[in-house]
Amino acid sequence: MKRILFLAAIFILALTLVACGGNNNDNNDTTTNQGADVTNNENQDTNEADDKAGNDTNDTATNNNNGTEDMRAKMDELNYDDFELSVKYDGDKEYEASLEKNQDGSVEADLEDEINGVDIHGQEAFDEIYPKVKELTIEQNTNKDDAIQQALDAFSLESNYKEIELEIKFKDGTKIEFKDNK
Repeated sequence: MKRILFLAAIFILALTLVACGGNNNDNNDTTTNQGADVTNNENQDTNEADDKAGNDTNDTATNNNNGTEDMRAKMDELNYDDFELSVKYDGDKEYEASLEKNQDGSVEADLEDEINGVDIHGQEAFDEIYPKVKELTIEQNTNKDDAIQQALDAFSLESNYKEIELEIKFKDGTKIEFKDNK
């Protein structure tokens, strides 16, 4: 008998819950709307956070684009499309600097200075290398000793190197390469 009463109570409770769930009285709407408001506010907060993150990403992308455009513009001021300097010293210390303007217009810059413990790439390397390369007056007819001395002076490097290699590609496509061993 208890079982029958228990099952009947559960059945009546279930019917009541189902019936009340479909009821659209003002009290339920208010509760539902309050829940919806909370959900909407949470979504709005999330969207605002996403927008801020998106704006930061866009700002970073804009800064990178501005940096890239800046590097391209500065490379256009040079007589060179590519510049590579590699100097080896005693103690297996090496200094390597390179600027390269690719066919798509992008610019790559790398600076590896084992003497001073510097290894930088991209915009940071470009900002370090460009002013030094801009000082150079090396042309296609510059002799080897002059070109090497200009590069050493511009980059403030010692002349007691074991080996030096300087490669330059001019805007007209002409390449020059100087190597020297001591």
